[in-house]
Amino acid sequence: MRISTRFFSIVFLGLFLFVMGCTGSDARPSRVRDSGQLQETQKFVLNDLTGRSVALDDLLKKNKAVLINFWATWCPPCREEIPGLIDLQKKFSGRSFTILGVDAGESQVKVSAFAERAGINYPVVLDSDMAVSGRYSVYGIPTSFLISSTGKILGEYHAYTPELIEDVQKALAS
Repeated sequence: MRISTRFFSIVFLGLFLFVMGCTGSDARPSRVRDSGQLQETQKFVLNDLTGRSVALDDLLKKNKAVLINFWATWCPPCREEIPGLIDLQKKFSGRSFTILGVDAGESQVKVSAFAERAGINYPVVLDSDMAVSGRYSVYGIPTSFLISSTGKILGEYHAYTPELIEDVQKALAS
């Protein structure tokens, strides 16, 4: 009897931590990393859904700002924000801006099928071993970072919010 109680307690705790790792869509952006600078260890090259290498440095050279969005297909708040991100990409892609979706820990087959069904119109790369997520101290998803072309971290966000849209507009205006 003790074993089953302990087992269910562990399962409940694991499930609770899993659910809490997915931040709700009403979360406010965290300004903890504002004015920070991207560290060399945070620059990365990951494969996209077709197997091609995508380098963050290259995207920063081509754009005034890049929104790095850490997400996963199994995360309800991540799926919730995707239509907003698609709209943001449509609205600002011609103004030297892109979103880079970084899938945390899933297979290429699963993510590709999801991205196609969802109509994702921005590049998606695979952080299969979640090493890049770790370098950005991503503990819950969705988590996004707005980065200027100079590597300045302009903001950290845990949902698609009006503040995120406003900060993208400010980054492109400067």
